[in-house]
Amino acid sequence: MNPAHAICSTVSIRLASQTGAALTYAPISSVAESQSSENHIAKKTIIHLSDLGANAFSLFILSILENTSIRRGKIIRLESIPAPILSAAQVSTTTRVPVEKSPIVGSPAMNLSSSFMVRPRAPPSKRHPRSYGPLLRGIEYRPYGRRGVQMSSRDATRAEQAEARSRRIPVTAMLLPFLLSMLSPVAIAPISTAQETGPGASPEDIWSVEYANQIFPWGPHGDFDQLQFRSYHDYFSMKERMQTLAAYYPDFLQFHEGLLGGVNARGDEMTSDEYKGWFYNHPSPWMKITGNVQGGEFNDFNGDDGNYADRPDVMLVGNHHAREWMSYEVPMFFLETIAFYYGKAGIDNDGDGKIDEDGWDGIDNDGDCLLLNATNQDSNGDGTPCGPGDLGVDEDFSEQFITDLVNTREIYLIPMLNVDGNRYDREEYCGETAWENCRTSGWRKNLRDNTHTGTTPIPDVDEEVDEGCDGVDLNRNYQFEWGAPLGATGPLFPGFCYASGPNNDVYNGPVNYEDNDGDGLVNEDHVDGKDDDGDGQTDEDWMGGNSEPETKFIQDMTEMNDDDLDGASDFKATLTWHSFSELVLWPWGHCTNCYTTDDEYLVYHGNMMGQMTDYAPMQSSELYPTTGDFCDWHYGVHNSYCYTIEIGNAFHELPEDIAHIAVRNIGVAFYMTEIADDPRYRAIVGIENTTARQWLADPANVTVPDKGDIPIGLCLDPAFPFTPDINRTHLMWRFVEPTRQQNEFGPTEWVDVPWEMSGFSESEDVCSLLDGSNGTLLHSHIPHPDTLAGKIQYKAMLGTINGAFPFSYPSVNEGGNYYELGIPYRASFGSSILAVMMFLVIASFVWGGLGYTLRAMFDDERGVIGLPEDGG
Repeated sequence: MNPAHAICSTVSIRLASQTGAALTYAPISSVAESQSSENHIAKKTIIHLSDLGANAFSLFILSILENTSIRRGKIIRLESIPAPILSAAQVSTTTRVPVEKSPIVGSPAMNLSSSFMVRPRAPPSKRHPRSYGPLLRGIEYRPYGRRGVQMSSRDATRAEQAEARSRRIPVTAMLLPFLLSMLSPVAIAPISTAQETGPGASPEDIWSVEYANQIFPWGPHGDFDQLQFRSYHDYFSMKERMQTLAAYYPDFLQFHEGLLGGVNARGDEMTSDEYKGWFYNHPSPWMKITGNVQGGEFNDFNGDDGNYADRPDVMLVGNHHAREWMSYEVPMFFLETIAFYYGKAGIDNDGDGKIDEDGWDGIDNDGDCLLLNATNQDSNGDGTPCGPGDLGVDEDFSEQFITDLVNTREIYLIPMLNVDGNRYDREEYCGETAWENCRTSGWRKNLRDNTHTGTTPIPDVDEEVDEGCDGVDLNRNYQFEWGAPLGATGPLFPGFCYASGPNNDVYNGPVNYEDNDGDGLVNEDHVDGKDDDGDGQTDEDWMGGNSEPETKFIQDMTEMNDDDLDGASDFKATLTWHSFSELVLWPWGHCTNCYTTDDEYLVYHGNMMGQMTDYAPMQSSELYPTTGDFCDWHYGVHNSYCYTIEIGNAFHELPEDIAHIAVRNIGVAFYMTEIADDPRYRAIVGIENTTARQWLADPANVTVPDKGDIPIGLCLDPAFPFTPDINRTHLMWRFVEPTRQQNEFGPTEWVDVPWEMSGFSESEDVCSLLDGSNGTLLHSHIPHPDTLAGKIQYKAMLGTINGAFPFSYPSVNEGGNYYELGIPYRASFGSSILAVMMFLVIASFVWGGLGYTLRAMFDDERGVIGLPEDGG
């Protein structure tokens, strides 16, 4: 056998149509090695391209290009491939058969029609030692003339080497497009693989490391564990963080403590000191959240700016009960989320390459949690795989949705109402590690001093906290139905507590013996929504309740918040967080087998929030009846849709559980904020599925005219009470001109481009709703010059005559951002007459001149310097 034919190295590329590409490496180093096997077989490893990644495959491509010629190429050696990309599972065998004449690679690759090779066209000759031609079977090439590599023929002539060099460029040029086309899909293989990870994956296989480990994107400064919700805030760190955020984001956050005071809605003169706790003298800290919070009207009683008559208000309250620590961690998590994401859009929160695909609804909308192995599908350990709070559920919400809510709402966030009681529970009663010794116990009430030496039956020598008697249960101290205690204890002696009495934890506070209406009677008309004494007034002489600094604070903030000056509180929706039991509760709480006039709608929203959290929804009294609670008072007195969320399974949850419990509950706060404009109507359209049937024309159904404005259609249910006010019902749009580098830009990159507004007008045309029924067609027109080409991004915002706003299209379930419509250049390129004249000019002067020049060149018979004369 000719050594020149045996001393060769081969590389074949195998492209499998179904299972992915595979790179087969099989060098045959010498005649001796090839003959050492009985059948001249050498066995080597097969490396699958799907596991190599772009960098490893690039080594192979570059090794060919580096040598500029297939005939002078070098092999890619196994040891040059990074070790982490090889595994035992990827090892298999292949066959190589060295031959004496016209070597042809014999391997499994040759049996696949989707592979190729370059092989000799004919046996070598003296003039053409090796002539190569393409064949779609495999690749074979041999090293020639490389330093440290044996020459294929010791008697190669200089002429042969020169001829070989002359073929380098054509061969490389021929192969380069093919090699690049192979490299392209390999380069993007890691992204594709991440998107198509199958069942049994780990979190890091699907999502970013940060999301997989529940590392939140805010706050590199400060207490890392607190900012990452791995440890509890206390009053001081919570207040400091609120102040820091307000200072950093002054456009939409404003920090406050207590109220400024003045004459309240009941005619009482109040000072700021009357909202401070009895014992530690701390007022409750709170945050005003709204777009342009420094603008609007100033409320000189509550002390906040950013009051807008056309923005609905929502009150969110945590920590009525001192020992319920998660009840203030959840609102703090809500605050961090708003602070970080406001003004942003289109963020890939989980690192899966998609945006806004899984908002807050308690459902794994994109199915990525189901790709996990079974042990990882219940990451929060609640026994429900891929449920609320688990990784992959509600993980990629719409930042635009958050921004829109903040810009159209006034949010009053009170994370820790009961500061006095919380400090006592943490510092004295249970201690800093309360989850170890007080997991399902602790201090519940505030720190009202119910014992006074000489004035009460129980003396108080040191005036310190008397744990057997002091304190009032704040969630039994609201005035509505306060006078007939259920789930609470009243005073044994008028106005006073008794020591170690049964259920002292739920003491509802002292009796009020004032003649509140000045009619000479006391307590003749307690707060229950009825005219008990028949004097034409309702609830004017209450028996008690709202006696504590904390409940006075809630009452006055509520009743002094009347931006539109209609005499009613602006809080149409309110929420209070408690723990524990994993429940969603709504009024009534003071009676059994009784229902509110809005029961159907309260039930609807309760069920929605139950779905978001996997908590049990029920009327409050179904758990046990209570009087004087926050939600009965807000709904009974102010007609506010009010809900109580009972978080988790302990008063003091383990620190490692804080983060996933907060994640599980955050969607509720955004839901309550959204429905604050008109909770009743929001329930109606939800029950009837009205808004889900309506649609805004997507780009595929928009016809761009040859010139002029661009019409956009919106199909509404005929019963939908939209308002024609352009400030409420309008099409929002903006024009962008992306460069080549910006062509893939999305909501994040375009977030600073301002929106413009166009009104809608009702047409006589009929459209078809998504359920097939007839709808009302509205039209809006985008004014756009014919001379501008680019993209128009658009979305619709709807308001109702009842004040509900906004209903957005495309909806949050569709991503909640906008549609994008490509706009071509539509202007005329000139008249046909001018075009003909321009053609004649070009034909005459340019082409004519070129023809004349060429003729002159060929007709020129003058001699050329340096050339011999004819016949010479």
